[in-house]
Amino acid sequence: MLKAYKRIRGAYKNGLAVVAVLRDACGGCYAKIPPQRQMEIRHRKRLITCEHCGRILVSWEDKEAKN
Repeated sequence: MLKAYKRIRGAYKNGLAVVAVLRDACGGCYAKIPPQRQMEIRHRKRLITCEHCGRILVSWEDKEAKN
């Protein structure tokens, strides 16, 4: 998992490998995330990556809880 994280992080200029789902879209590439996928992200049973950019997705509620 750490190896995948480092690979994703190195692939982008801004170094973001983990992004939140904002307004039903990926926080990295702004591609729309289907409702079923958003539900899977909120349940946190496994790592979900964006189909377009490959970044790891987390729900916005998770991000708010950490701040």
